[in-house]
Amino acid sequence: MMRDSSTRMMHSAVCLIAFAIWFFSSWFIWLIPGMMSLYRSGLAMSFMHAVILLPVSLLLWKGYSSRYPLLYLGKFSLRDFIAPFLALMALMVIYGHFSEPETWTETLATQTLFVKWMTAISVCICAPISEEIIFRGLVLNSSIGWGKAAKSLGIVGTSLLFSAIHAQYHSMISFIYLFIFSAILCVVRINHRGLIMPMALHALNNSWAMLVMFL
Repeated sequence: MMRDSSTRMMHSAVCLIAFAIWFFSSWFIWLIPGMMSLYRSGLAMSFMHAVILLPVSLLLWKGYSSRYPLLYLGKFSLRDFIAPFLALMALMVIYGHFSEPETWTETLATQTLFVKWMTAISVCICAPISEEIIFRGLVLNSSIGWGKAAKSLGIVGTSLLFSAIHAQYHSMISFIYLFIFSAILCVVRINHRGLIMPMALHALNNSWAMLVMFL
């Protein structure tokens, strides 16, 4: 399918342009009337994930799949799920021991119960679906067809980009955690080809993080 370099370059460009569209679509939130009121109420992030980022990522996935049969949902395997799940549990324990307080989590603690639940839904459901389509899906796929070394570079590049877009975190420990977290999900995606396993791991990770913050 991608035997010549021009086809590979076109495919990589499509993947990275899709990421750019997804990323910059979040900026349009500020063009919506009343967004400042949503921001002050603490609901801006939930609105952005549910109304903008998730629908855009699904549309990009559909458009990409219509041209390139390289991004499947796949099947869930409990047997293959256990090892990466335990790896993420260990990573979360280590991160919890060394992590520093983050401003956005402290702010969330002061919000109303409704805002907390809406944030939890966006973080535990919307974000895992959207971000797995974009990062472990399209961005990682941009390295397809360029050889084994490109696959490793794809994991590193995807994880760096994933860490960088989480601008709400300011601690270097958090950046390192996000990078390793992404790298694990990249390996799972490559080994199992589909997105369902990374989505499930991502959702469990975020759910645990939200539970810890709520408690």
